[in-house]
This record gives sequence, C-alpha cells and structure tokens, in this order.
Amino acid sequence: MQAFLADNPVLQNILDMAAIIIPLSMLFAFCGICILTVSGEILGMRRRRSFYGKCAMQLSMLGQGLGWTLLVGGRVWLYFLEQDIPSGSILIMFHEISWMVLGLSVIFSCIYFLLWKTLTPYPGIHIGLGVICALQSVLALLLVLACLRTLAVVNLPLAEETTPLQVLMPVWGTEYATSLCYIPFLMLAMPAAFGCVWLLLRRQKDDFGRDHYNTVIPWCAAWARNAWAIVWLLLLAASVLELSPLLQGGTLETADAVTAGIRVLLWLIPVLLWFMAARSATPLRHKAGLTVSLVLSCLFMLPFFMGLSSWAPLP
Repeated sequence: MQAFLADNPVLQNILDMAAIIIPLSMLFAFCGICILTVSGEILGMRRRRSFYGKCAMQLSMLGQGLGWTLLVGGRVWLYFLEQDIPSGSILIMFHEISWMVLGLSVIFSCIYFLLWKTLTPYPGIHIGLGVICALQSVLALLLVLACLRTLAVVNLPLAEETTPLQVLMPVWGTEYATSLCYIPFLMLAMPAAFGCVWLLLRRQKDDFGRDHYNTVIPWCAAWARNAWAIVWLLLLAASVLELSPLLQGGTLETADAVTAGIRVLLWLIPVLLWFMAARSATPLRHKAGLTVSLVLSCLFMLPFFMGLSSWAPLP
C-alpha cells in the first residue's frame, strides 16, 4: 500500500488532506451540537412549538454518531501515533488526557440523549444536563486542539527551546492567532451545517410532516449562516491585514492578490447558500445547496489546521 501511494503522490496528498478535513469537521460538529440542541429545546418551550424540540432530538442523535466515531477513531490513531513517541514522554500523557476528556463528552452526550423522554416532565433538568454536556464539549475541543497544536510544533526548529505555554500562547498577527479567533464561530457553524444535511437524510425515516422540516431546516441554516458570516468577516480582515503591508511597500504581486480574492470569495459561497435556504418557503428543494455548503465548510478545516499548526516563536 505504501509503495502504491508512493507511486501516486496525488492520491497521497488527497488522503493526507482528508485525514485533516474529516476528523476536524466532525470534531467541531460534535463539540458544538449540544449548544444547538439546548437552544432548540429552549426555543421550543418559549414558542410552545414542538418542531424545535423534535429537531433538537434529531440533532442529538447525530451527535451520538459523530461522538462515538471520533472516540473510536481517536483511539486507533493514538495507538499508532504513540508507537513513534518515546515511552514516558509528556506528549503521551497529554494525548491520553485529551482523549479521556473527549470520552467524557461522548458519555455526557449519550446520557443527555438517552434521558430525553424520561425527563420530558422535567425540561429544566434536561436543559441543565445539556448545558453541562455543552461545557464539557467545549473543554474537550480546546484540549484536542491544544494537543494537535503541540504535536504539530514539537518537531519544528527552536521548538525544543520553548515551554508548552509558549507553544500554545498566540502571537498577535500570526496565522495561529487568527485560527484561534475562528474556533467559537466554527463551533456554532459546523453542527448547524451538518444538521441541515442530517435533517434532509432523516426526512423519510422521521416522518414529522413537511411543516416540521420547513421550519427546522431554515432554523439550522440561519444558525450556520450567521456563524459562518462572522468566520468570513474574520477571514476578510486577516486577508486585508496580510496584504496591506505588501501594498504599502509596493511589493504586492498579482498572484498574491488573486489568491486572496479567490479565497475570500470561495468561503463566501456557504453564506449565500445558507441565506437562500433560510429564507426559502421550500427549503427541502435546497438539497444541493445545503450539501455544497457543508462540503465547503468542511474544506475550510484545511487552512484552519495550517494556521493552528503554524509556528512563530515568542520574541
């Protein structure tokens, strides 16, 4: 297999990118989905409409699939990764802690989902459990990202001369600092993006009626649109800050300007597609647009990871 991939570098590059894009997308979707489900429960109580509560339960089911897949896949990945790390290294302990915290998040999410019908007479208790699940998921996400950051930087030049705190400390104006700004909004956008497609897939299985999906799909699309719009604005600001010194110094090349323009316009597409689905009276007809939006939002994980793993030593 290794020889085959060595003879096909394009396929090797595709697999390497998929190994970054898919797990990171699922991680953000899982760790943010409890925020979406709790919001759905609260909204359903305030508006006294069952649509949002049923949607929250559907999204929680999606979270189960994402969480357990991440947990099992992460264990397999750590098994092969730790074979190349010296025994007793602090990195092994760091990896194990992050995996255990992710496991706790999956367990809390599972309890939250399994007690859904049992706690129906006590919605406040169930919502409180969902809040705990959401906080645990945020902690898990931060620990996993810190683990990925440390793993990516530890073998770079000058890394051995720095402390773990310096590795994780952002420096203003760097790609790493910009990537950290994306995190809270990706936590809101990715579960909603997955949720839109998930609801389309559950349309035949969970036959709650057309009115249900005409209500909850635009709701999820609006969540994704609003959160991704902030991500896009941050990307736009970062691009302007990156190109401004080159423009002022007269060293800006056409290729750099074109690349930045394409990048900004590309990530604007999901916002427009989600906007159309959220405002549509027939959101079930936007299957292609919602799917394209999910794919593009997942592809954003590649530049996000590149920024997360970039290295700029503290002065």
